[in-house]
Amino acid sequence: MPVVQLQYKDRVISRHRVEPGGTLTIGRHPESDVVIDNAAVSGKHAKIDGLEGGYFITDLKSTNGTFINSAMISTCQLKHGDSIVIGRHRLIFGYARGETRPERELAPLDKTMVMDSARQRAAVPVSEINAYLSILKGGNGDIPLTKKVTKIGKDAACDIVVAGFGVGKVSLTISKMPKGFQVNYVSGFKRPRINGEPLRTSLKLREFDTLDIGSTRIQFVYRESLLM
Repeated sequence: MPVVQLQYKDRVISRHRVEPGGTLTIGRHPESDVVIDNAAVSGKHAKIDGLEGGYFITDLKSTNGTFINSAMISTCQLKHGDSIVIGRHRLIFGYARGETRPERELAPLDKTMVMDSARQRAAVPVSEINAYLSILKGGNGDIPLTKKVTKIGKDAACDIVVAGFGVGKVSLTISKMPKGFQVNYVSGFKRPRINGEPLRTSLKLREFDTLDIGSTRIQFVYRESLLM
């Protein structure tokens, strides 16, 4: 199983194994699996999950962020040799020699989910938010649906960038209609799923519909009461 090696400067402080199907928590809180006692580190800073298809790190809305190979991320699939920077500490993720790795280790632009939900929500007046996407798997937080068209896919230009084999550059769009929201399939070898069923063309979204795109699962939340 993979190992995460905690370092400070050039000194190795500790090593931690990541169990398949398990979670490794990282933070300043003493109950974290990997404790980093530094003021730049949040109490619950990040976590690594062993999920189907690989291992994923998620920033838990930390104050100073989580960086993979110098890029700030929200959720990211880890590959052998990745350098995770939290505060002034570095964690190196790696597989043991001869250990089976995921069939496809994604390239940097493919593996990074670009979303800063707290900042997005803060930038939009609450009165204008009548629907949002809640991240259930492969990320963290809520994304307000305030644009006329929200693009989701692996292209860096999408509003939400997701990872996964066969995901289109723009996998789907969510359009804001006069009454409600509509999801539209755009491209990709692997079609997104709505409530477990492949999305063929377009559908009107209903409260609590779930969408699976690549390694990410999100839920649509829309209440008439939010309009009041």
